[in-house]
Amino acid sequence: MSIQIANSQENQSRRLSLKTMNQQMSHLAVHGAGLSPWEAKELVRMIDEVYFSYSQKELKEGQLKYNCVSTKEGAGKALKDCEMISVTLSVFSDFDEEELPNRKNKQRQVVRRQRRLIRLSEEARDQGGLLSQEDLAKLLMCDTKTIRCDIKHLQEEGIVIPTRGQQKDIGPGVTHRELVIRHWVEGKEEVEVASATKHSMGAVESYLQKFKVAVYLRVGKSFTDHEIAVVAGISQRGVKTFLRFTTSLR
Repeated sequence: MSIQIANSQENQSRRLSLKTMNQQMSHLAVHGAGLSPWEAKELVRMIDEVYFSYSQKELKEGQLKYNCVSTKEGAGKALKDCEMISVTLSVFSDFDEEELPNRKNKQRQVVRRQRRLIRLSEEARDQGGLLSQEDLAKLLMCDTKTIRCDIKHLQEEGIVIPTRGQQKDIGPGVTHRELVIRHWVEGKEEVEVASATKHSMGAVESYLQKFKVAVYLRVGKSFTDHEIAVVAGISQRGVKTFLRFTTSLR
């Protein structure tokens, strides 16, 4: 309890400090640089978003912040001209280690890497960003050739990886989240769903639990997308995916 109180007080102190800094920057922008109050407010907002947003939400163990291209950007646009967005990615998860082949099996490393590849690309898209093959290679500490081979193999299994190239060339396709739900709705047991989607049982159970909560809150409680996202602990984009899939089943 004392730890929670201390953390709460620390967060409050941080927010108050940041608020004071924002007010000071806004004042200097208006009276020092001659900006209008609206321009100053927008400048402070952008500075806060780029440099300080990470401090407002503590990263969990295994997570990091990463800059990638926004989903708003069209194909063929030079990277230097693209809008970039900061996303939170779970590079490591306990689910990565579940039901892996034994240590002597060469596929052990491949299975673990592909699980992470699927998760990272989905997390980025959920937050309005798209990772490139080069981004994934950097995050997974391998070369782009390996990433291309993984993506091709997963695509042959019916799993589409939402990279920047894939999204801009052939469209969004079916998300991995939708694939998990589809298999489950068709009557597959969770262990079968895990096998079909290259995920661990824990990850599949987590997907399905959030799906059930999202559907219940919308159908049973008439919650908004934002309210569902807060309660279920998922992004609003994820909520829309769940509910869109539910609508298609009716």
